[in-house]
Amino acid sequence: MSLIHGLGYIGFSAPDLDEWEAFATGVLGFSVSQRGGEDDSPLLLRMDDHRWRIAVHRGERGYRYVGWEMAGSDKLEALVEHLGRHDVTTTERPDLAEVRHAARVVTCHDPAGNPLEFFCGAERPTEPFVSPTGARFVTGELGIGHVVITMHDLEAAKRFYLDILGFKVSDIIGRTHFTRVNGRHHSFAFGQIDGPSRLRHFSVEVEDIDMVGRALDAAARSGRTPVANGLGRHTNDLMLSFYAKTPSWHEVEYGCGGRLVDDDTWNPGTYPSTSLWGHKRVIPVDAGPDLE
Repeated sequence: MSLIHGLGYIGFSAPDLDEWEAFATGVLGFSVSQRGGEDDSPLLLRMDDHRWRIAVHRGERGYRYVGWEMAGSDKLEALVEHLGRHDVTTTERPDLAEVRHAARVVTCHDPAGNPLEFFCGAERPTEPFVSPTGARFVTGELGIGHVVITMHDLEAAKRFYLDILGFKVSDIIGRTHFTRVNGRHHSFAFGQIDGPSRLRHFSVEVEDIDMVGRALDAAARSGRTPVANGLGRHTNDLMLSFYAKTPSWHEVEYGCGGRLVDDDTWNPGTYPSTSLWGHKRVIPVDAGPDLE
């Protein structure tokens, strides 16, 4: 498997951190680890035993970085050496380690220019995580879920993520490759698109369908959280989920029942569509923040 342990954190930006906090606590069931300040400190959101998993910086709507967790400093050092042998430039960032609440952070960029962070020694508070909505998230050894990013040069993305970083292909749908670094069916998916690279959505997984249903109801009640895709079940990872627009205007998939992969028995497959049923689109794919 890859030297990478799992998807560790994601950073976004938005002009209204209070809106993000209301969405995260009232719909997703995250708790607040740190409120954003005027000193440019981000809103930090918690969903398990880590100090935080989602950061929201004040600024224009967008995503800023993806953080991949390493199982110790030795694994991080091995990854840095491995990337160096493949002419990938990395930078050790003690300044980022302090603000990311980790022992070490190393940064680089993928071929499409997306900023990546690799870290170890994540801070774990002594206080247990308590969800304001009663949500219980499936994380631990599996990381926090997955991210989906589109790329202009699919072959360059395959060389970097599969050949160099060691992500394993679980399945392929069209031009999208669903890849894993642990037992979760996929922690990262990438597909080809004309135009600049962009993060399409990220996902979180909860323990049962009732938690999904309560979040769906909360999204519909909020009035400020458009449901992007209705309830449905995916073909490849069997996740039962819905999608909603975040205040950064990227989508979050909120689901349960994701498939686990055994490397000894798994054979990658291809599927003609992403869903067995459902996931009906509610709003236009490229709808912007001015949508009423």
